[in-house]
Amino acid sequence: MALKSALSDGQSVSQPLAQPFGAVHEHWNLVADIGGTNTRLGVVTNGELTDLRKRPTGTLEDLLEALHSLRDEIGTNPQAVVAAGAGPVRDGTIQLTNANLDLSEVELAKATGAQHTFVINDFTAAAWSVADVTQDDIVVLQGQAIPPVGTRLAVGPGTGLGVGALLYSEGHYHTVSGEGGHVGLYPRHRDEVDIFEAAQRIAPDCFFGDSLALEAEMFLSGTGLPILYQAVGLAAGDVRIQARSAKDILQDAREASDSIAVRTAQMFTTHLGALIGDMAVTLMPEGGVFLVGGVAEKNRWLFDDNFKDAFNGGGRFSDLRRSLSLYVSKQAEFGIVGANNFCKNALM
Repeated sequence: MALKSALSDGQSVSQPLAQPFGAVHEHWNLVADIGGTNTRLGVVTNGELTDLRKRPTGTLEDLLEALHSLRDEIGTNPQAVVAAGAGPVRDGTIQLTNANLDLSEVELAKATGAQHTFVINDFTAAAWSVADVTQDDIVVLQGQAIPPVGTRLAVGPGTGLGVGALLYSEGHYHTVSGEGGHVGLYPRHRDEVDIFEAAQRIAPDCFFGDSLALEAEMFLSGTGLPILYQAVGLAAGDVRIQARSAKDILQDAREASDSIAVRTAQMFTTHLGALIGDMAVTLMPEGGVFLVGGVAEKNRWLFDDNFKDAFNGGGRFSDLRRSLSLYVSKQAEFGIVGANNFCKNALM
């Protein structure tokens, strides 16, 4: 429980919070959350996270060596290893897009001696992270104070835009991973047409043919916000608009110190709300819709009435959208939490 509390608070954990190494039971599991910049390695004993390490993501050899070193430090082979990363999984191998690595279950077994190895998409892990959330893990935007049992949708605007689903059937959860962040995004109002046309000059490869539809991730993510900001500026007649970081854009928008940043944040909020609402109608997540990741957790002010109005704006199905519960997850290390939940389910 101590580690879960630390993870929820976003604390940096690098030392065991339970039993020391050398006393770890022979049946332990290793879970990894591999990002483009950092990799987090978690030690799980008796189903609970007892240690978390963070290290830079480097080459495949560095990653496998880190796993092997952790195994040697503990002194026994893990029963299972689960590695989650951003990228498609095929035939037991994940292509880690941001890290430019390919990692296979066979390589995990060789490096750690684990009997069971799994590579999973990062939003498979994200979906599993909300499998057993409590009232303390969430901020309620709409709906029930305690997430009801049922299918759940997890959406995370981070470096990219991730989407994962946790399907509930016959008393059990099952995950479905996909690339929902790459569906089409369109102008919602006439005054947005110029902005989308400006974006075509900045990121032409991200548009769908000769239409004004572009990949949602190109506006609704940490990578996409600077593109949206530039497009808003160009459409407003500022031909000298400079690229800026997502963090700076959102800070200026919150302080209302930059009109272009304010407009950018407004479009981010309403388009994200509408897109998630569309996905919710498709999936019917009676167990709730969850915003996960650092962008949502650190910028809760974005998810105001404008966000909820866009989420709930569904024409004849607006009442149905309003009936769905909507949350922000406060789990800072949701990838590790989700990889652990996946592991426990896989070994049942």
